Parts: sequence; structure tokens; C-alpha cells
Amino acid sequence: MNIEKDSSTTSPGSTVTLNHTWESLSGYLGGDQPHTKIAQLRATGALHALLPEVDALFGIPQTPEYHPEIDTGIHTMLTLKRAAELTEDIAVRYAALVHDVGKSLTPPDHWPAHHQHEEFGVAPIRAIRQRLGVPEHISALAEHVARYHLHAHRSLELRPGTLLKVLEHTNALETPSVFEQFILAAQADAQGRQGLEDRPYPQARLLRLALQAAHAVATHDANGQELTAALIRQRRVEAIQRVHDDVRMSMERDRAICS
Repeated sequence: MNIEKDSSTTSPGSTVTLNHTWESLSGYLGGDQPHTKIAQLRATGALHALLPEVDALFGIPQTPEYHPEIDTGIHTMLTLKRAAELTEDIAVRYAALVHDVGKSLTPPDHWPAHHQHEEFGVAPIRAIRQRLGVPEHISALAEHVARYHLHAHRSLELRPGTLLKVLEHTNALETPSVFEQFILAAQADAQGRQGLEDRPYPQARLLRLALQAAHAVATHDANGQELTAALIRQRRVEAIQRVHDDVRMSMERDRAICS
């Protein structure tokens, strides 16, 4: 890894020289247990220099009902840990690392709730991209995860039309492989919680099936004529409704067997 002296910082009490670039950050996100590397950066004060948006999350409380670990910074490390267990993909790991940066912008008198943190996270993610030179496609994934990870978690309760909007807003129909990255990051968030690491995430199956169903809808009739956008959308909503019902019924059967 090349280190340029004019863009580096030596953290107090440490011999680590940190280059403020995507190359440096991606190096920390690679390999085994990237969460421990980020924790080490924080311990030396280097995380504040490299990613103040993430460093600021430590000490910010969340609702214990959903986050037994309470501290947003700890949740972020658990999410990164789970992401690394799910995939070696640096883009997914980065999205996991920054998915909750919007919570640092919640007014303290609103804690432990963090309303609209999904949208609040977009500006910091764009600031990081500009400052560190994060590749555009990786930053775009991080934005999608920040904006829509709660939609993923609630997908079993969403109306089919709303679920289709999530597919559209995340460009899932055009780039299915990127949507798979989105699903993994969302799963890492849901399972990156103290004591909930092994909790099932059936939403992942629903999201994958919903994309397959929407993608399978024909856009042309038997004569090769293109169908109207409204008709295509209607058929995609109907297709998503069917898989949504199937997944819910499957879950109910599983619960009945286990009871």
C-alpha cells in the first residue's frame, strides 16, 4: 500500500501511519475480522481522522428493544463483523460500516429514537466519497443500504407495490448482483445485534424471490409489442404479491411445526 506523506496522519501514541484514501480504508475492510481493525483505529484515535462520521456513533444510544447492545458504535462493529462472516465483498462490508451514520445527526433530545436516520445518512456517505475517493458504485450501494435497510427489515409487512418501489429505487431490476449486495448488508444489520447474531432473516428470501418474480414479468406481448409501463407494473405487483403470500404461508407452516 503506497503512503503519501502529505495525506497521512500518525495517531497519538501510535506508530500507525494512516493514509486518508479509499485504498487505506479498503485495506482495513479486507481479510478476517475487519471490525477488530476498525476498533484498533478507534483505540489510537486514528478512526476520528479517517472516518469521523463512524467514530461519532460511539456513545449514541439506541432503543434497547431493537438494539440490546444500545450503543450505535458497538452495533456498527457487530454489523461489520456479521457482514464479514457473510461475504468477502468489500462493497458490502463498507455499506455495513456506514449504514447508520445518519444516527450521529439525531438531536440528543430525541435519543434513543432515530427518526429519518436513513435519509440523514446520505449526506455523510457522500462526504466520505468525496473525501476518501470511494468508488462511485460502492458509495451508491452504501447510500441504498442507508436509505432502505429498514424497508428490507419490514419487507414481510410491506405492500407488494411498496416492495416493488424498493426494487426500483435500488435499481434491482437493472443490476440484480448489486441488489444481492444490498440484501447481505441488510442481513448483517439485522443480525449485528448483541445476542441476535443467529436470528433467522427470512426477509432475505422474500427479497430475492420478489426480484425474481418481478424480473420474470414479460415486457412484450406474444406479437413482440411492448406493453405499457402501467401494465408491466401491475403484473409485477401481482407477481410479488404471490411470492409474498407464499413466503408468509411457509413461515406459518414452520411455526406450526415447531410449536
